[in-house]
Amino acid sequence: MAALLLLLLLLLQLLAGCRRGSAASPVRLQPSPLRVSCPGPHGQVFQRQDNEYRVSCLWSSTVTLHYQPAPGAGLEVEGEEEQPPSPPCCLWYLNAASLRNISRWSGQVVLQTEAPSPGASSLVTVQCSSASCAPPECFHRNVSVEIAEQDMRLFVLWPQTRVIQAWQPVELGWCARLKSAVWQYRFSSRGGVPSSLLLPSSEHQDIPPAVYPTVELEQTCATYYSYRLTVRYRHPGIHVALVSIEQMPPISLKLSLKVEPDLVHVLSVSSKLLSVPQQPLSLSWWLQPLTLSTLAYRLVDTQGIGGWLSSYSSFTLPSNFCAISTPQNLDEIVVASVYFHVDGKRFEELMGELHLLNGTLSLTAGKEAPIHVNLCPGKTNSSTYIFRYSQGTFYTSKDNNSTFSTDRPNTHTVFYQYKQLSYLLTIEFLALQWYKFKMYLYMNQKRALIRSLAERDLDVHVFSSARPSVLQNFSYLVWFIPTQHPMLQCEWTFYLQLFGTKKDHIVQSSMYTYNDHVKNATRFVRRSALPFDAEKYTGFVAEVNCTSSAPTPALLSVRVNNRTAKTIEAPVVCAQKNCKILRCWIQRPNPRSIILYKKRSLEFFLFVKLNVDCDIGISIRPQWQVYPAMDTKSEPDWANPVNTSSMFGVKMIHLTVPANSLDYGLYLFYFTAEVVPVRTSIVLKAHDMIYVQIERANLVVNISGGSVRTVKFSEGWTLDGSGCSDPDSEEGPMIFTWYCTKDLEDYKTMRFKRKNRCHPLQKDLRWITPSGPIQKIPPEYLPGNTLYYFRLVITKGTRMAYADQVIEIDPGPPLILDVKCLENCGTSLIPTERFALSGKCSNCKPSNKPLYHWSLFSDTSKEVDFDWASKTSTGRSGAYLSIHALTFIKPEYPAYILHLSVTTWDGRSTTFRKPFAVNTPPRAGRCNIRPRSGFAFETKFVVKCSGFSDSHLPMTYKVIVASNVPQTTTVSSVVENTFGTILYFGSEPKTPPSFLPLGMPSRRYRLTLYVQVCDAFRAFTQVTLRAHVKKPRVTQSLVRVFHDLLDSASRLSASTSAQRLGDRLRAGYLTYLAASLLNYVETPPVVQLPQAHLRTTVIKATWNISVNSIMEINQVVAVISEITESVEKMNVTSQELAIGKLTEVTRILKRERSQIHWSEGAEIQTSGILRCLSNILTADLLHLKNVSAYGIQYIFSIMEGVTEVVFWGKVPQEIETLIETGHWNITLKKNEAWNITNYLPETDTCRNCFYPTMRKENVSGVAPDTVFSTAVFEFDESPFPWLGYTSDIISMVMGFKMAETKTDGDLVPFMPERADIFLARKGGVATFNLLMGPDKTQTYTTGGFLFEVNGTDTSMYFQIRTKLKVTFKVLIFTGTNLTGAQPVASFIAFHNRKTVASGNKTITDGCSVKGPYVICIPKSLLETVAQKSGADQTITVILKTHYVLRYPNQKMVSIYIFNDQCLFLNGIESEWSKETCVIGPLTNWEKVHCICVSMQYRRSELALPEPSIRFLAAKVLVLPNTVDLGRNLIADIPKNPLTLITVLCILIIFLLLCCWAIRKDRAEREIKYIIVLPDNEASDDGSFLVTLYTGSRCNAGTKAEVFLQLIGQYGRSKFRCLWHQPSPAFQRGSIDCFLITTKKKLGDISSFKIRLNNNGKSPTWFLSRAEVEDMSTRKVWFFLCRRWLSFDKNNPSRALKFSVTDPQTPLPKIDYFLIHFNRRLTEYHLWLSIFAPVNAGAFTRFQRLCTFLAVLLFTLLVNIMFFNAGKDDAAPIYLRYMTSIAIGIECALLTLPVEMLIIVLFKYSQKDPPPVVTKMYPKVDSRYWNNCIISEKDANVIDTQEETTPESSPQMYKRSQKSGSNFIEGSILPKVRRLSTTIRKLRKIPDSEPLLWWWCVPVAWVLVLTIIVLSSFFIVLYGLSYGYQTSREWLIASGTSFLQNVLFNSILKTLLFTAVSTIRARYCEDIRWVTQEKHVEINSAEETQSTGRPRNSEDTRSVTQEKPVETNSAEGTQSTVRPRYSEDTTLKTQEKPVEINTAEETQRDT
Repeated sequence: MAALLLLLLLLLQLLAGCRRGSAASPVRLQPSPLRVSCPGPHGQVFQRQDNEYRVSCLWSSTVTLHYQPAPGAGLEVEGEEEQPPSPPCCLWYLNAASLRNISRWSGQVVLQTEAPSPGASSLVTVQCSSASCAPPECFHRNVSVEIAEQDMRLFVLWPQTRVIQAWQPVELGWCARLKSAVWQYRFSSRGGVPSSLLLPSSEHQDIPPAVYPTVELEQTCATYYSYRLTVRYRHPGIHVALVSIEQMPPISLKLSLKVEPDLVHVLSVSSKLLSVPQQPLSLSWWLQPLTLSTLAYRLVDTQGIGGWLSSYSSFTLPSNFCAISTPQNLDEIVVASVYFHVDGKRFEELMGELHLLNGTLSLTAGKEAPIHVNLCPGKTNSSTYIFRYSQGTFYTSKDNNSTFSTDRPNTHTVFYQYKQLSYLLTIEFLALQWYKFKMYLYMNQKRALIRSLAERDLDVHVFSSARPSVLQNFSYLVWFIPTQHPMLQCEWTFYLQLFGTKKDHIVQSSMYTYNDHVKNATRFVRRSALPFDAEKYTGFVAEVNCTSSAPTPALLSVRVNNRTAKTIEAPVVCAQKNCKILRCWIQRPNPRSIILYKKRSLEFFLFVKLNVDCDIGISIRPQWQVYPAMDTKSEPDWANPVNTSSMFGVKMIHLTVPANSLDYGLYLFYFTAEVVPVRTSIVLKAHDMIYVQIERANLVVNISGGSVRTVKFSEGWTLDGSGCSDPDSEEGPMIFTWYCTKDLEDYKTMRFKRKNRCHPLQKDLRWITPSGPIQKIPPEYLPGNTLYYFRLVITKGTRMAYADQVIEIDPGPPLILDVKCLENCGTSLIPTERFALSGKCSNCKPSNKPLYHWSLFSDTSKEVDFDWASKTSTGRSGAYLSIHALTFIKPEYPAYILHLSVTTWDGRSTTFRKPFAVNTPPRAGRCNIRPRSGFAFETKFVVKCSGFSDSHLPMTYKVIVASNVPQTTTVSSVVENTFGTILYFGSEPKTPPSFLPLGMPSRRYRLTLYVQVCDAFRAFTQVTLRAHVKKPRVTQSLVRVFHDLLDSASRLSASTSAQRLGDRLRAGYLTYLAASLLNYVETPPVVQLPQAHLRTTVIKATWNISVNSIMEINQVVAVISEITESVEKMNVTSQELAIGKLTEVTRILKRERSQIHWSEGAEIQTSGILRCLSNILTADLLHLKNVSAYGIQYIFSIMEGVTEVVFWGKVPQEIETLIETGHWNITLKKNEAWNITNYLPETDTCRNCFYPTMRKENVSGVAPDTVFSTAVFEFDESPFPWLGYTSDIISMVMGFKMAETKTDGDLVPFMPERADIFLARKGGVATFNLLMGPDKTQTYTTGGFLFEVNGTDTSMYFQIRTKLKVTFKVLIFTGTNLTGAQPVASFIAFHNRKTVASGNKTITDGCSVKGPYVICIPKSLLETVAQKSGADQTITVILKTHYVLRYPNQKMVSIYIFNDQCLFLNGIESEWSKETCVIGPLTNWEKVHCICVSMQYRRSELALPEPSIRFLAAKVLVLPNTVDLGRNLIADIPKNPLTLITVLCILIIFLLLCCWAIRKDRAEREIKYIIVLPDNEASDDGSFLVTLYTGSRCNAGTKAEVFLQLIGQYGRSKFRCLWHQPSPAFQRGSIDCFLITTKKKLGDISSFKIRLNNNGKSPTWFLSRAEVEDMSTRKVWFFLCRRWLSFDKNNPSRALKFSVTDPQTPLPKIDYFLIHFNRRLTEYHLWLSIFAPVNAGAFTRFQRLCTFLAVLLFTLLVNIMFFNAGKDDAAPIYLRYMTSIAIGIECALLTLPVEMLIIVLFKYSQKDPPPVVTKMYPKVDSRYWNNCIISEKDANVIDTQEETTPESSPQMYKRSQKSGSNFIEGSILPKVRRLSTTIRKLRKIPDSEPLLWWWCVPVAWVLVLTIIVLSSFFIVLYGLSYGYQTSREWLIASGTSFLQNVLFNSILKTLLFTAVSTIRARYCEDIRWVTQEKHVEINSAEETQSTGRPRNSEDTRSVTQEKPVETNSAEGTQSTVRPRYSEDTTLKTQEKPVEINTAEETQRDT
């Protein structure tokens, strides 16, 4: 409606303008106020006709148009008071249809347009008018936006034809409608030069081409951008030129160019000698295409001169087979005639003439103008002329440079071209009267090679006619050739021969010529079978008699002019043809598909393709039948078809199935067709079928309003999807789901991106209220100026459909910023003052949610990195900005720019820039004070400055003596508080000599002075000086000094010169000195006068000082603050005088602050005033009986005045200003009304806070941007001691004042509707720790207390404080006897929500405090209890929760009982009131929550001294006495000795195992057998040490006898029985060593054989591996066996053979893994290694057992400590065992490092044990005569005696003789076998393992003993306090730790290390062998009798010290013993070989 009214207004204005008369000047339209742009992904596009009022846009499905103010539209107006003009009203049209009406300066319009047709476009017109002017000035020029697609045309400019010769320049051109700065044209043509080229879209040709190929192209490209380039082609052929555009959707054009080679010679013609005057030359030529592939050229002499000689090219001569040389006229002579075939595009018909008359040559071609050439035969010897019938010249002329040599001097050559033909003419003038003419013909295009007629060029098509019917007995043979041109009559001859069926004889022979052709021969053949155009072919027909039904063979021979022949075999079919159905097929989209899917609500069709092959007429009877089907595999019920009466075409091949005619399901459509040939009884049948699945129709989704809508931000709108429907059925519900996003791409993945959410409450793509067909969107609910993509998805059953709608929210009118400077608004910024700005949006509402963002830029527009948090009090995100003073004291730039950007919720945005310059303060100089130290009131000091300079003169100097006010009173808004008395102020840089007050005694009498050097604009540079001013030395003269100071001050104040500022400041300073003298002199200066009187005198002196400026205020306040420091020496008079002067000072300060607008200096003075008030109030409250209520009232009046001064310097939304003094604090806030409403948070952590609430319905007279100032006063002690309840007040006293701030800064008191006040407690809480523990049944945790209640005035509250997050059940009983008593009330107390009553729900209605763990005993309940039991009543409270404590605990739960009441004081003269405020629900044991409601709403215009501060406090009523009942409720848990019994059992088991381990270790050290076989002979040459390793598998050992045979290089040994009795051998996991001798040396061992007998209980044996060592050569061979051995009863002598393992071959990974895993498990597993069969290494069983005990006890200790730490955790009983298991697992992991530390200390700190020498000992039991076993223990004794006794000693010699004789006498075979064997086993630690210091073993023992003792003690200590249940849980946890450590940790660690080591290839040397751990050397010698001297000590030493060691044999020879390794292997031992040389003691004959 608004659009219609606006349109009507425009028409009226136009009519009014027209009626002004024709004499008036025409209407001048104003420039358009808007600029419209169309930025897209491809940038801005342009057309040639674009200008500022016409814009082009590239078409897309969604087009976004942006508009903004045009330059000069009037928005550039700057200033604070001028308003921007109103936006115009613009009508938008799309293709003359109204689109929308917009009235704003900027925004965007989204259009959904359809793709225009090629070459067309859409036009958007913007028509604007201004309502603020009168016609016709209000009309503006229209802005047009043309939306079009890119259009391109590609063409060839030159040459005109596309036939191009090689290297000929080709000029290509193209034109395009649009261009863009980012587009580039890519030209590419393979084989061209250039082959590729990039041409920017902007490099177009301004001048279009002169000639276009077509007129249509010229018209189209006239308005397009033109582009040209030149390309050449090197090679002939077809070339493609391609032009495409990059950086946009693919558009490419291509052009095919044919490149021809050089000219092709066709023929040459020469004339006879002709006379110039009598025989003029006249020739005509003609080039005519006869057929598509035949070309004829004829040259005719029209004058009939004759005598012509013609010669043809080699390839044209044979092609001239059909030439007709007959001329058209008898006077003409055919000079040349040629016919030839060409392939390719058809030639056009060409003709021309040539005339030569009297030396003038005339050339005519086609319709071109003739060319006349005067040859000038008499003037020119030779000349060349080159012409071309086209634009310009093709070749350039060159005189005397003919390509053809001429013998005669007068030769003229003419070359000219006409299209496809080129002529070279030569005219030779022999004399002036005679000439000779020659002509050469060339073709410009070769096309395909010109060739002769070949067999393949004979185009003959042969057909056999229709088969004979019953009415005839012959058939026809038909053939066709191309129709001959009249000028091309070739001689065609056809020979037809018919043969018999066997081709053995000719039945029929005929000949035909071209003249025998038959008209309309196609009637004998079906025209559909002809592969050519019948109109262009001539047919021939031959009748053939059919003698049989078999095909008749026929040969057709074709000959043309006796040059080319062709034979075609064409059999004639004489058999009668039967009719048949070739195909019957129901059409379907996919030929393989068997099911069609159709919708029930849609009509569909079925077509049948029926092909019948029949030469006679037929009739067709189609039929459709429909059957319901279950599936495609089962047959339908053929007897029950579907009723098809509603279908159309049931008896046709085209079936129509109407909508809703079939139900849902699967149907079989069965089609049958019957074909009956006419006049026959034959019936042909065919059928086809297809399944059709009838499905439900798609749901119809419809969102009203179209796909794109525009709504206004301030109006509500609706998403209406109620138009959705189900075409199939209206029954059943549809589920509606709405989605929303800002990016349409999100719907492709259905993934939510937070940046694209439409509303802050949106959690995923679904809308906030996703269900329902209609969504109502309230006004201002979504941000404006944004596109929202809503999607409605409806589902019904398994069907789903959706529709999208784009919502564009109109942002509304543009924002208007009202930026004002509030403080420091001069021409340049004063850096020492505060800088405040207001940047509010004047037309923004709170609902618009404006977002402000301030930025700081330099004068060069570079953003400055500014610390907004510390440099401002408002931050950068508010409407106000307040920058602290001294921020720009050292500016980086001389000028700055403040940038403010504002964005609203509705999408509008605007910016503002405020430049400002910074006034640099004076350049710093130097200041000093002389002297640096002195005495107060005796030494005069001088301050002198120099070196300061500034451009703003004059400069002034101010010297301030600092006071202690900044240390005692702080104002948080002041950056640097320099409050103090002013010593000097003036323009001189030097101060007069002056006294200084006493310095601070605590700081070594140091006094601080501030020197401020100011320029003319108040910017100052500050220098800090320090002087030491000590106590005066002479105190007797201080009285005189005091009076002199006051007298001087009085004179300066009373003299006529006192009106000067300097004198008044000097008077104030002298008075300050007098006040400081009274404070710092201990002895009273005048004994007769009290000090209080002197202080009164000083204060009276301040009354004489006039106060007219800030500095004068400073002097007076400094004096009062100094004189009031000693509060105990102030009397009432001095207090009243000080209050009166401060009242005057406050009034003057307010006046000065309102005039000068400087905050920093005024707030510094407020700190001094507040310090004075604090001192006066403290002095007034010293004596409570003499408190002056009048004085306190004035103090608060002054406080209000001071807060007003500070409020003037604050801006809304600024951080709080905190003013702190020694006794009270003031908090100042400033906020706007919209930011105060409903400001109370749900949970508050503030201790003393004030939250006003202003309800909108009660503040209708207050605008949302009204500024309110709030002051909160906090007092530690009550400032009103004369009022009641003073002793009952248990909180801090809080005062508050709230006032409305007027525009002039005045404050009008305002009382809110409600206020929530929080007061911090100082007491008033009865608190105690409650004993909690398990009840007597140990099923839950309980505790309780009782208290007596006196009176029933209010409700009673108590709060539970605990770390447990459990739910308590609270039971309330009356009395102390609980046996059988029923609770009077019960509550459920939660830790995270309010307590609820479990019985009577209304019992807590009278309770105001409700919170977590807060229980209220209401007043009604107390009254009921009192009525039943009297006035005094005892109440018992019982707490219960689930079982969380295992034993009593008094530290877990605390009880806080409180009973408070709020007090309100409405003015000082009133009394505390209990009715105004009530206790709030957030009251707890830390703070009191007071709610003051229905306070009087007042707006008062009163000013000071009437105070408008209201006060609140909280008082306690009655705190009852409580008694803990825990001992009566909690079960008495006895001491549980379970842990003690556990520790004792472990220690007993340990002692038993210790005995076993010690015996086992001792046995392993003493019994180390190397078994020497008893059948070894002393005379044997070879000796081998064989070590056999029995596997660790189950039943791997054997009791059978083992026989072994060694096989070597030089032979083999016999089978030897490995006899070992009585020593056990071949046990599971054992390692057995046997010493075997052989008769001769075997050389290198290659294998060995083993066999068993059937003796013993275990006849099977698993042999893991073996090693054989040659004792003489020290070579070792390794065997990896890994086989089970057993006795074979069928073959008792069967033996298994094992070959030596190649050291270079990697071991099988599974074998190495099992061997290595077994070794690590038995060696490193702490528990299993104790019971291992063999304990290798130095880590003994006893050490392992002790380590295991320490680890076990430590695990128990850690478990019990965990239980102790977690005993109070709340856990259900059914989870307790799972918790125990989890604790056990954790403890096992914690004890793992301790276990590893002890193992490392024991295992790797052992030294190599001393050598153990084992000899063959003679004492052997006779029962075992056949074996020889040497005990290492016995051998050690002998060897030790031999080695420890010096050989030079006589005793040693005798002992040696005795030992040797005993050995011989006790030998079993003393004579037969003199084998002396010495065996030494040496242990070593591998090089890869670390070796620790020796003292680590004692450290390990100390650590083990410490852990055992301490763990046992603390386990017993903790465990005795546990109950049975806890102990049982502890045992479960400990058992879990033990099992995890034994069965999991160690095994897993072993598996892990073994698996890692198995990764790479392993060899034999990587397995631990005996030879790698011990070195055994055996030396044999025959006992000899000699008389020689015995071996001396030197020989012994030489033997034992040398390396390699040399051994002495019986023959006296020496042999070198080398480390043992085989020469043919790379086996390396892991130790340096240590060899011991031993021999039997030789016998000497004495």
